[in-house]
Amino acid sequence: MDYHCPQCGKDLGSRKHANTIIARMEIDCRFCGKRLRLNTHPLESRIVFTSFGTFLALGIAAWALKSDTLVVLALIAGAGAPLVLPFFERIWLKNWARYVPAPGKDRE
Repeated sequence: MDYHCPQCGKDLGSRKHANTIIARMEIDCRFCGKRLRLNTHPLESRIVFTSFGTFLALGIAAWALKSDTLVVLALIAGAGAPLVLPFFERIWLKNWARYVPAPGKDRE
């Protein structure tokens, strides 16, 4: 993944996401101060939602059927996205821009 600021070109790869505005998925570049929006790949979103949906469905089935095996499968399904996404980013999304300029006003 390309973690460079689209405004100033500085690398934001080591940025701590504690300052991210989660509701809008926006951050401020620590170098130029411009507002940036996280650019999520559609397949990245599908992987996360599929993993969560599978976890939820297996969790409900495990609770309803009182099955320890389904609990383990639900945990494996829930851990799938966090384990797969870093490899997905390094292999298929090498040139995908993680940040794009946010529409609207920039911080001055």
